[in-house]
Amino acid sequence: MKKHLISSVIILSVILFSFTNDPIKISYKDFETAFGNWNGSLTYLDYTSGKPYIMPANVSININTKNSNQIIFSYQYPNESKANGNDTLEIKNDGTMIDDGKVIVKKINTDGFLQIETERDGIDGNERKKAIIKHIYILSNKIFISRKEVKFIGEQNWIKRNEYSFAR
Repeated sequence: MKKHLISSVIILSVILFSFTNDPIKISYKDFETAFGNWNGSLTYLDYTSGKPYIMPANVSININTKNSNQIIFSYQYPNESKANGNDTLEIKNDGTMIDDGKVIVKKINTDGFLQIETERDGIDGNERKKAIIKHIYILSNKIFISRKEVKFIGEQNWIKRNEYSFAR
């Protein structure tokens, strides 16, 4: 009888948790403090050498005036102007996804900054191996960080693939 009662409590807890576990949602308003111009750097992992490479980078972040679910990043690289370009971050699926990544975290971190994280399955690396790809956005009106981390299937550790770090 005791085992049956414990099993029933566990099953009921799982059922109740699944009904109260609403998806995490975001909107362009979560990124509003990041709109404007930023100065900083891009650090990325060179998979060939295994060493990080750091280069100056600036970005202008704005809402797409024709589609408020799109945030446009205009990157400038002072030492490599051929690499200058735009990137669009799109909030999808009623705010539960950014591009193809599911929003898994939306919180105020220990530094008091908004932190948003997404995860998706993908391919990465020189060998084009299957991986879980995580994007982490940390923002306030003073800092903006966009980080890509990769965990190859079968591996235990995350690798920091690249990180934009900006301040104003």
